[in-house]
Amino acid sequence: MKTYYSPTKPQTRIYHPHLFFKVAFFAGRLVKRPKVLIESPLPAEPVLFMANHANDYGPTAVMLALKKRKFRSWSSANMLSLKTAPDQIMKTIFPNARGVLKPVCRVMSYLMAPVMASMFKAAGVVPVYRDIRIKTTYTKTIETLKEGLDVVIFPESIVPNPENPYLDTLQKGAFKTLGFCKKYLGSVPKIYPVYCCRSLDTVVIGAPVIFDESLPVADAEEKATDEINAAVKRLGESLPPHKVTHYAVLPKNIDNIRKYMTYNEEKIYEQLREYYIEHNAEN
Repeated sequence: MKTYYSPTKPQTRIYHPHLFFKVAFFAGRLVKRPKVLIESPLPAEPVLFMANHANDYGPTAVMLALKKRKFRSWSSANMLSLKTAPDQIMKTIFPNARGVLKPVCRVMSYLMAPVMASMFKAAGVVPVYRDIRIKTTYTKTIETLKEGLDVVIFPESIVPNPENPYLDTLQKGAFKTLGFCKKYLGSVPKIYPVYCCRSLDTVVIGAPVIFDESLPVADAEEKATDEINAAVKRLGESLPPHKVTHYAVLPKNIDNIRKYMTYNEEKIYEQLREYYIEHNAEN
């Protein structure tokens, strides 16, 4: 019996997305696309796109910008489970809920969880894990590329990057995907940097970064990280002056930062604490 891709299982016999959720998820493709600027023609073969998150704008904008291509996006695995979806919804959709609104938003998160989890499963996302299960993320990425589909990755953490106002600090784990591609595909697809600008409603897709296979894998991954960081900065600078939308809207007080911790809590917290100390010292 024929099997299909599943974000939560090795394979499934049930074709996803189901009609209702397929219509719901892709309804956004019918609306007006953001302005799309492409520096270099996109090839027919599958590629990797690495984009800034721009809060909730990035994933939707990239989906609309790439609507003529077949792809799967990396997305938090927490949104695929009824057990973890409510907390993820609180942290991503209702992060600033306070006072009497907080319990109301909590109830809403439980009501939204079944629909959101079903839609994310129906969309066939690549589940992103922040623990030992990250290997599943890499495996699903390789599976997607073998099917001939692009993969969209949002590699930012919530830690600001003082040297790049257009892109928050990049996570090394996202770039380890490149090593897996080299190992299991024999080569690494072209990597296209993407800058999503909410204030100008524009998506800029830059010229591809080429994985340097002459280097040891770890060094090549680090080089690609630096090149993506520089490329997105250049794309941001190429646009008219605009307001930059970061991955997360961080509170002014470090004591309120814990609510943003969704993975690698202590490591991310320490990075943010160092940023707050340095930033406050400069001001």
